[in-house]
Amino acid sequence: MSSLSRRAALFALAALSPLASALAAGAEPPVPGPIAPGPNSWAAHGAAPLKSVETILIDAPPEKVWAVIGDFAHYDWLPGVLRVEASGGDMPGQGRRKLVMADGGTIEETLVKWEPERMTLAFHRDHDDVKRLPAINYMTHVTAKPAEGGKTLAEWKGRFYRGHPFNDPPPGLDDDAALAAVTKLHKANLAALKARVEGK
Repeated sequence: MSSLSRRAALFALAALSPLASALAAGAEPPVPGPIAPGPNSWAAHGAAPLKSVETILIDAPPEKVWAVIGDFAHYDWLPGVLRVEASGGDMPGQGRRKLVMADGGTIEETLVKWEPERMTLAFHRDHDDVKRLPAINYMTHVTAKPAEGGKTLAEWKGRFYRGHPFNDPPPGLDDDAALAAVTKLHKANLAALKARVEGK
């Protein structure tokens, strides 16, 4: 190998090293940007990231809402949740929980952001189960925002991919199915949050 080729190979390895380290640590792959078509193009896989953002107005101050959504270990008020098994507290990357569902299934999640000064947190679903939710790589942000009259606008925002990440997804695992299911989930979670905070 010539010195020029050896130098080019070293540059390529250096460029890929941060990405490889991030993926090994469980980070999400980068969101695809505008790139030219080619055999290694993200576009060849067909799937693009999707987003669902839902809000609800809660008749309570943001601090009261944050006391509920900020308590990562006690989301037993979510629809269908029987109990929560948690560890790691509110430390991002260490806080983990298992939602034991009334139907006998489980959902495992990891806390990735916890910012009480902004009244927001984010968590990532650790394992994909397209039978339960036809979406993969699902991450959620939940935020309490001040609203007029001392009320709170609670926001539930999710980022995810459809259940079948490659081209030609089968029915039920396409973009529309993923977006509809996640939107339905967010609306149900917000309704449960409102009922919990308002005591209804």
